[in-house]
Amino acid sequence: MKKKILLTLFPCLLLLLGSSITTLNSRAAEIGAAGAPDTGISQKGSATARDIFDTNTVGGFFSPALNITENPIPSADIPAEASDDLENEYSTFAIADVNNYVNVRSLPSTDGEILGKMYDGSVAEILATEGSGDEMWFKVVSGDVEGYIKAQYFIYGEDAAAVIDDYVTRYAQVQASRLNVREAPSIDASRIGYLDNGEKVKILETGEEWLKVQYTDTTVGYIAAEYTSTVEEFIHAKSIEEERAELEAQRKAAARAQETESSKPEDTFVPVPVGTNYTSNEELRSAIVEYAMQFLGNKYVSGGRSLASGTDCSGFTCYIYAEFGYSLSRTPEGQWNSNGRKITADEIQPGDIVCYSSKGSKCTHVGLYIGDGQIIHSANSRKGVIISDIYYDNTFIGIKNVID
Repeated sequence: MKKKILLTLFPCLLLLLGSSITTLNSRAAEIGAAGAPDTGISQKGSATARDIFDTNTVGGFFSPALNITENPIPSADIPAEASDDLENEYSTFAIADVNNYVNVRSLPSTDGEILGKMYDGSVAEILATEGSGDEMWFKVVSGDVEGYIKAQYFIYGEDAAAVIDDYVTRYAQVQASRLNVREAPSIDASRIGYLDNGEKVKILETGEEWLKVQYTDTTVGYIAAEYTSTVEEFIHAKSIEEERAELEAQRKAAARAQETESSKPEDTFVPVPVGTNYTSNEELRSAIVEYAMQFLGNKYVSGGRSLASGTDCSGFTCYIYAEFGYSLSRTPEGQWNSNGRKITADEIQPGDIVCYSSKGSKCTHVGLYIGDGQIIHSANSRKGVIISDIYYDNTFIGIKNVID
């Protein structure tokens, strides 16, 4: 009898084992392993090893009919409503948690065409979910890429909100007309290239006079700190076209090493930033508020990088101030701890940043004071950019003055 049972179960066990191994192979294929050679982004009709693994593991796991839900996060992970305006501000926020990258696909299936990549630490807004458990997929938008990624490759919701400050990248943006990149922190060091006005490079180390930067993928250099401003940004997904453009930009940067100092001399003239010619702080503050008001009604996008196409609360204040020559942190906690000075409610003026917290002392939301006891802020994905009373929520923690 036992022998008969074993003979009956043995084929089933083999089938389950084979399915598990195939699933593991598919997961390894879907995400780019750190240190592994990258064969490039594959498109439909252009097979690579990753696509072969992907195709072989689909089987009957996915139904042709897509059951897309409106609620972007499983209900168990959504925090209870804290207020009308701050409701679930971070419920649509997600951070890629992979060794290297994960594919963004056109469908919630490994059959879907690869549209781009989300690298480790890049951020996205969750638009919808499909499936459940280990087979749950998120429909996300990150930068200019919109598509599907398995939920297991993300930190999301309140877990993402708790670590958001760890996923901001600091860049040096050139303010001079042209700035040399040198192989050592000295004006006597050899030039390895240059950067033109407005170009950005990732900061590796900071110093009082020199910044160590990632000039190209393979080249590290130094630039004079006094001719730069610091910009904080999130990493976003890269489309096929963006990766190609980035490779071309890297190629051009490397080619600059061949150009002589006499043919492309350094020019440290710093143009006056647009929006800084004001006769008084009052005039400047009025201009800041007036500029912010033109975005009233725009949508909220978690990790968004544009006032016009949508951003989140700290992106809203950060990009507003950037228009007037100010460099602000990209996160609410960064603006609360690092920018300007703390003032009392009696000292508040239009243009000041009002800070809120749903986690005790940690700042989780910011808005721009516009006068008459009101703020304009990018509230959440449901409401977008709105005007609210300064005390609309009982999580108010303080005010920052970054102007004077």
